[in-house]
Amino acid sequence: MTEVGRPPVAAALANWNGAPYLERCLTALRAQTHPLQQIVVVDNGSTDGSNEWLANQPDVTLIRRPHNEGYCRGYNLAIDATRAPYVLTLNTDAYLDPEFLSSCLVAMEANPRCAAATGQFDEQATGLTIGGGFGLGRLMRMKPTDALEDQAEVFGVTGAAALYRRDALENAKIDGQVYDECYFSYGEDIDLAWRLHLMGWDSLYVPAARAHHVGSGSLNGALRFFDKPSFFQRQALRNRYLTLLKNARGFDGLRLLLAMALGECALWPYLLFRQPLRFPALLQTPVELLVRFPRVWRWRRITQQRRDRHAGSIRRWIRGW
Repeated sequence: MTEVGRPPVAAALANWNGAPYLERCLTALRAQTHPLQQIVVVDNGSTDGSNEWLANQPDVTLIRRPHNEGYCRGYNLAIDATRAPYVLTLNTDAYLDPEFLSSCLVAMEANPRCAAATGQFDEQATGLTIGGGFGLGRLMRMKPTDALEDQAEVFGVTGAAALYRRDALENAKIDGQVYDECYFSYGEDIDLAWRLHLMGWDSLYVPAARAHHVGSGSLNGALRFFDKPSFFQRQALRNRYLTLLKNARGFDGLRLLLAMALGECALWPYLLFRQPLRFPALLQTPVELLVRFPRVWRWRRITQQRRDRHAGSIRRWIRGW
């Protein structure tokens, strides 16, 4: 239970075969100096025994799903099962330092328009620029290493460990979804960040909030794009375009789209020669984009109708604009 005068916080997690990481993850959660009101975990049909382990944790509200419905669906269910005014989204392979929550809360309470905050993972800033998720690092404005000690506004936060204001998440929901479930996984935090930004919300990087993130824990630590299964490679490629289609406008969108297309002129031949057996599966990406286009365009219209910032405000986060 939270103490009087301290805003309640709930944790929302999605688990899929996270047995190697769950105990350490939950131990770190329980050690927070700002106690949690509730821990909700959605299990996406795990087969490694982690769902049974979770069922034996008395302070965990477990929601079992029959199969893996995706990162986005899992986190949406977990978020909806919480009631606190602040919600922590946390990957099962992320471990928070004890002051993570309290540091983020202090920063967010000081700014009522702050939708989200995150901290420093393994000595690296985790505030999002678009470059991190879009593979456009040469175009994007990156924080220099000497800026890591300073709290700063960022475009958005990584969903691996982020504290969100519930009012902001409710404002950003479309079709009752915080994360767009047509993504399944990969890039959904950038899409949410962009939507929140357009709706007039801010995001913060708080260096006093520290954490460790293994990364791709459910894929045995396959961090590099070329090491991931083709199913997840396809999502990563597809979801970049979905995010642009939903959120970017005019010249800014065209320039980002051109930069991605130029990058893929090199990527696709490389994939053909390095992973030829996967290439036919990856060619499904354009088909998946076309199938999702009507839904994506409807989400775009809704986002633009709710927009509280000029679409060109994105330029401050892009190098050269």
